[in-house]
Amino acid sequence: MKKKELVLLALLAAFSCKAEKSVAPTPSEAVAPQAADAARAVTSTSASTAAPQAPAMPRVVIRNAQMTLVVADAGPVAAKLTALASSSGGYVSESKQWRDDGQLRASITLRIPAQRLDETLATARKLATRVESENVDANDVTQEYVDLDAQVRNLEAAENEMRQLMTDVRQRMRKAEDILEVYQHLTELRGQIEQAKGRMRYLSQLSALATVKIELVPDAIAKPVVAPGWQPFAIVRDASRVLVRTLQALGTIAIWCVIYLLPIALLFVLVAWILRRIVRAARGRKSGASVP
Repeated sequence: MKKKELVLLALLAAFSCKAEKSVAPTPSEAVAPQAADAARAVTSTSASTAAPQAPAMPRVVIRNAQMTLVVADAGPVAAKLTALASSSGGYVSESKQWRDDGQLRASITLRIPAQRLDETLATARKLATRVESENVDANDVTQEYVDLDAQVRNLEAAENEMRQLMTDVRQRMRKAEDILEVYQHLTELRGQIEQAKGRMRYLSQLSALATVKIELVPDAIAKPVVAPGWQPFAIVRDASRVLVRTLQALGTIAIWCVIYLLPIALLFVLVAWILRRIVRAARGRKSGASVP
């Protein structure tokens, strides 16, 4: 393995020497910077110009929002939110509906274009009786995206050099072991490149589509909750609900008694009756045997 490593190092050194020779400046090119400096000096005496700056990279920001809306009926509002996501160019990633104390509740998660987040939140507010809570947060991942981009460019440059080394190894050495070793390095570089690009695509998708999670809660008027103060209708509802629950409990007990306890009781009665008849019959035979 030491011999193989020395051979690979020698090949890499040869390639670096070739690269240095290929980029070595000619005499005319060496004079060019001096001419350029002289031209800039002459220009600066006539007018001052601002140095051009590199274009700023667009920021990659992931935006999320959470809302709790109090609505009269959760079902129709959930349908309207689904239609709103479709019309905005997004989709519904999750939707749930359930009943709590007889009232329908819902939770829906929307994925919409980030530039239409504010418009979507404003429309959702109009569908509610009132907004219980609202939270919008933004996660800036620009630095991570820039680092990944630089990592990809460096890995691709190393991959190109490794491919050139692969070609040279095939032409000069023509050994399967050396070719396989270089190929393994190429495979590792390609895997790292694809992993970094996949992370970049994931961040781009997250930043392009904002996530809005909305919970729909029934209106306080429709809830079976007694507000402060004396409300006879609320008391009637509560009393009726307690009565229904009590009757349900009594009905459950009656069903258990008829289906489960009654057959067991009848079985005990039957066994007791049979034992009683047997005892009476035995006593009758004894009394008949004792009479002369």
